Amino acid sequence: MKTQHTILKSVLATLMLAASARAEYFADTDPVAAGNQPGSIYIPLSLGGSTVSEGWEALTSAAYPGNGSFPGLGAWTGALLSQSGPDFGTNGLAKIANGVGGGPYPASTSIYFGGVSSLPNILGGTLEAQATGTGVLSGVKTVVFHLDIGEAWTYDLYNRAAPVLHVTTAGGTTTINPTYSSRYAKVYNGQVLMNGVWEDLYINSRAYQYNLNGVSGTITGLRVRFQGAQHAQVHGLGLQQSTDIYTTDELPTAVP
Repeated sequence: MKTQHTILKSVLATLMLAASARAEYFADTDPVAAGNQPGSIYIPLSLGGSTVSEGWEALTSAAYPGNGSFPGLGAWTGALLSQSGPDFGTNGLAKIANGVGGGPYPASTSIYFGGVSSLPNILGGTLEAQATGTGVLSGVKTVVFHLDIGEAWTYDLYNRAAPVLHVTTAGGTTTINPTYSSRYAKVYNGQVLMNGVWEDLYINSRAYQYNLNGVSGTITGLRVRFQGAQHAQVHGLGLQQSTDIYTTDELPTAVP
């Protein structure tokens, strides 16, 4: 499912570890090959304690066939299992709802929030990374979610709202907002004319840190839910769980 050379990926991993490791979208993941090879590479944060770490690097129709086509209103065949990281294949990414006149589906290079609107910030649909059953780390206290997402009309997430973590125990479900968030990288992706002004578009690498220390009872489910703006594109994801409690920001430094 991956197009990166193993040696190159190891070099990139070493460089990124030196500057706080993360999942990140690159304009060229394979400088050895002719032409740019854009895409996401999942390199998780270094969290302590017991951990579960998994990523999605190729959210494409080739990797996940049979999950719809434009405008994306069709149902998926099931959750898209993670492809990379030490615990790949443990949990999945699920489609929860369509947006306005379209919905998310794996297209040729990314998950695309389909539709026909030419207006900014129209709801494109709802996705969530799900950890259930044995996919939930026993004693989990910290969750980190990585998201590589491209803008449409200068919006990537609908209403620019951060993903919300839904935590399930025997007592019910609790929603937790991220304690910390960071847009730590961006790749230029062209321009769009808005109100007579040319606006730059970016593919953004984002991360979110959630503190579960206040949750009582045994956790049986974790769901990180987010909504994309119509025409936005999800290139990569990462989901990390740790039994350590972090009260400080462990995310990479944000860029302007």
